[in-house]
Amino acid sequence: MIVFLREKFIAQLFLIVVGFVFIVGSFLLFDIVGGGGVLSGGQNDPVAFEINGVKIQQREFESLVSSEVTRQQQQSQGRSQVEREQVEEEVLDLLIARQVVLGSVQISNAEVEQYIRSDESLLANYNIVQEGGDANSFREYVRSLLINQILLNQIQGLELVTAAEVENEYRRQNTKAKLKYIQFQHFVYNSAAEVDDAEAQAYFEEHKDRYEKGAEINLRFIKLDPANFITGEDIEAYYNEHNQEFKTPEVVKARHILKKFPDSATDEQKAEVKAEAEKLLETIKAAIAEGTDFAELAKEHSEDIGSAPQGGALRGRNPDLPPGDYFARGEMVQPFEKAAFDELSPGEVSDLVESQFGYHIIKLEEKRPEEVQPFSQARSAIHDKLVQIVGVDQAKTVAENLLFDVEILDYEEAAQLDRYKDLLLTVENTGLFTTDDSDIPNIGRVWTYQGVIDQAFNMEVNVSAISPNRKQNGDIDAYFVMKVLEKKPATVPEFETVKAQIIDEIKGERAKQLALEDAQKLIGMRAADESLEDLVSRYEAPAEITNKEREVKESNLFALSPNSGFISGMGTCRDAMFAAFGMELNEVQGAIQGNSAAYIIQLVEREAADMEKFANDPAERAKIYKSLLQAKQTEIYRNWLATLKKGAQIVDKRSERG
Repeated sequence: MIVFLREKFIAQLFLIVVGFVFIVGSFLLFDIVGGGGVLSGGQNDPVAFEINGVKIQQREFESLVSSEVTRQQQQSQGRSQVEREQVEEEVLDLLIARQVVLGSVQISNAEVEQYIRSDESLLANYNIVQEGGDANSFREYVRSLLINQILLNQIQGLELVTAAEVENEYRRQNTKAKLKYIQFQHFVYNSAAEVDDAEAQAYFEEHKDRYEKGAEINLRFIKLDPANFITGEDIEAYYNEHNQEFKTPEVVKARHILKKFPDSATDEQKAEVKAEAEKLLETIKAAIAEGTDFAELAKEHSEDIGSAPQGGALRGRNPDLPPGDYFARGEMVQPFEKAAFDELSPGEVSDLVESQFGYHIIKLEEKRPEEVQPFSQARSAIHDKLVQIVGVDQAKTVAENLLFDVEILDYEEAAQLDRYKDLLLTVENTGLFTTDDSDIPNIGRVWTYQGVIDQAFNMEVNVSAISPNRKQNGDIDAYFVMKVLEKKPATVPEFETVKAQIIDEIKGERAKQLALEDAQKLIGMRAADESLEDLVSRYEAPAEITNKEREVKESNLFALSPNSGFISGMGTCRDAMFAAFGMELNEVQGAIQGNSAAYIIQLVEREAADMEKFANDPAERAKIYKSLLQAKQTEIYRNWLATLKKGAQIVDKRSERG
């Protein structure tokens, strides 16, 4: 197994870059045993799917779906409704993707164990989960990282981006246009967009499903917060007993200049690179002796496309490192690490250091010894950790006892029992609410408590249950002991209650069309070579609209953006943006429909990209190269993954259960 520069970060980053998301929290680690394993769930948990013979159990599938629903709700902040059936399809797709990737590369258990034991952080986590009986889950997680690392290595070895592509992309980003325009804003025409009751009624009858009010429930609940079970004394005791956890590692700050080996270099090619590197070393040391900054020399001479623009600076990926360009042991290849940590003093420049990448010239700038984090800085992290490893268990125990008590007594009486006196429990009701509501009375934002809400809507009236609420990362945020007091089925409201909303929607669509027709009328009046200023002076507004003024405005300079139609100083009009880069100077076009207005446009300026600057700006070339490379790597990975997924054997066991 090749260990390459900053390997763990790149493997993890690759998972994100390609959009291959493992929805994994501490409660959702995959437990795949051997070649035909099972997703953890217990013997009494029915199987939901089989993917290439691997069983996905119902409880885990539902947990994944609930987690993803919550995540999407949080992202949309309630602006759009999350469809559970669609999320189920997305989660199944991710499970299929994970399984086919795991089956695409064979990595032995011995290799997984060796990799874990080569990394102190991984080994510490492995020992913890092993005590809890989740060793298989952890090994499979590490196996997935190693597989993605191998795939990344294979893709990185491909020559995907040419110099011509980099140049063309720079030209696209830096060729600018400017438009003059006459704007016909949609909302101005609302007053002319008349809608009578009969039309609104007919629209309602045709689109009743749009206005359906979802099922409603009224909850009674007691919320138990695991954080309430952790005291300041607990936090301080943990810090004193686990002082080793709060040591920051020895770190260094270094820059380097790399003379790269060609891909699959022969011994002869390596010898040629070494000869060139020796000459470069002489040049570098002579320039330093004359006072030239090492960072400037790295920008000029280094062939490491990632660090050269930053003057050869290297930064580790451990989030606990101090701010700045520091890295710890284990984050660089061994020869580089040995020189930086064991051989160089701050301010010293190395001789040639050989690694699998080529020859490095290293300047050590700073070295920091291992330090112990003060209690004041560690307090918050300890609190969060204790909440999960102590507070959650205690809150769960209280919730289980409380559930027993509320089934015998009512909620108010149970909350006042002596054994709960110190917890100051409160009983609250939500009142009626639907899943479409963004806020749940006395609970909070619906996307924050999606799992609890989903469970509540599946409960029977007057039945109490415990529901854990999880954060997006899978940590338990609270336990709810709750009972559904009342349920109302979904209903279609009476027309009169949504009449105003329907009329506004129809008016909006008609106003959009009227704005376009008004723009078409004006452009139809234009004489050949007539300026926009002269044209707008002849504009006569329809009698029905309130704002009758039109004027010629000017956008800012903008580049062609394939993924956006936003024109600075004008608004969002994708068609106008693309038209601008195909028009002749001073050409007029219209009418063009935008997101919030219709337009008549004229191209008044075109600014060519500065290709001389491009030729003399290695940092900009490197930036564009990285962007294009990432996009192509992603495309290759996704195409490869799609091919594997097409051949996967999927059995929906839910249908077999009826």
